[in-house]
Amino acid sequence: MEVKLLGIGCSPRENSNSRMLLEVSLGKAKEKFGDKLSYKIVDLREYDIQHCLACNVCGKTKDTGEFIDCVLKNKDQTQEVLDLMREADGIAVATPVYFGMPSDLFSKFIMRTRVLRHQDFVLANRPVGVMAIAGRRSGGAETTIMSTWLPFIRNGCLIVGNGDKTCQFGTMGWAGARGAIANDEWGMEQGRQTVERIYEIASLVKAGSDALGHANPMTFCYKSGTK
Repeated sequence: MEVKLLGIGCSPRENSNSRMLLEVSLGKAKEKFGDKLSYKIVDLREYDIQHCLACNVCGKTKDTGEFIDCVLKNKDQTQEVLDLMREADGIAVATPVYFGMPSDLFSKFIMRTRVLRHQDFVLANRPVGVMAIAGRRSGGAETTIMSTWLPFIRNGCLIVGNGDKTCQFGTMGWAGARGAIANDEWGMEQGRQTVERIYEIASLVKAGSDALGHANPMTFCYKSGTK
């Protein structure tokens, strides 16, 4: 059984520390698990991603429940990344820390996953782990990780930490200049652990779903929880 992982790089900078951490971590997992794992990395900065227009009818009509495309589908490249998320069994997100939050690239993109949520939670049960790289110690990595979790929880995803011996919130890297993350031994180790934890849960979910013939039962409703 092959498990497909998707790495999402959220830095606006080329050759960033977060991109390096993501690539090394996925590469180590590939070395360990071999043909059982395949992965792809996308850098959001390389895609034309427009802001959500808040059109108020996203992915599913309110009257008939018919699935519909995002109104921006053919106007930018967001759909390319959404399709890769649909194909993936697990997702690793790597972002720099900006004021204790993920990058604006991540924030702009993740709002566009609303269409998948409204189409009966397309991303349900996919494990997601987060890597956050701050320029200073206690620079907001943990708050960034937690705020990055929230839209994935809304998509029905399964949030994982870094497992192994500590099972912390994810990967908290500490780096300044480009390439400095390589000197953060514990940060690099957490990156490896986070990807392995994503792989472990993705394997269990995929094997269990196949064995049970399980289909996602979640159905989105515009009216639920509203007045």
